[in-house]
Amino acid sequence: MSQWKGILLAINICFAAHVHAEDCLNNLPASIRSAVEQDNWTILQPQDLAGTDPQRWKGNHPGECPGVTSGNFYPKGKTSYLVALIQRDPTQGSEQNNQLEKLTLVYLKKDNPITIAVVPPTQIPAPMVVWKLRPGGYQDLYGSKKVTISRESFVYEKLVGPANQFYYDGSHLKSLVLSR
Repeated sequence: MSQWKGILLAINICFAAHVHAEDCLNNLPASIRSAVEQDNWTILQPQDLAGTDPQRWKGNHPGECPGVTSGNFYPKGKTSYLVALIQRDPTQGSEQNNQLEKLTLVYLKKDNPITIAVVPPTQIPAPMVVWKLRPGGYQDLYGSKKVTISRESFVYEKLVGPANQFYYDGSHLKSLVLSR
């Protein structure tokens, strides 16, 4: 392969990776994105996942974005969004052992985004992902707590590690431990 063909191939691969990352956020309204991407916080995307997590995510959640899920989560009955945000230490370069992550619920009220902190900023070694579950019956890791959830709920997890399912019971946010 000539040097120019190699360079063109590298450019195409980089462009495809960038387009795929942006595709992940295509269904997110611009007002929601601008409300959460502030103060160096960015929405978690597939390329932000560590180790084999990108492949695991793609296999378990094809076509979904690891940092955004939408559904009927909030008691008001409107579409809401769960957004996993990361903030990296810019002095660390590619080694990101010192990063923060937070999980935010966002919904629109009169076309204005309203944000609610679900998980406050927490230092993490590797990003966690968020995805939704349908209404139904669920139980915690040990089977000691069983709930019937009437609206969609969401899971916030490290792909190989801890997972918590969050849901609204009336007007209160509650959770189940799914794995440790």
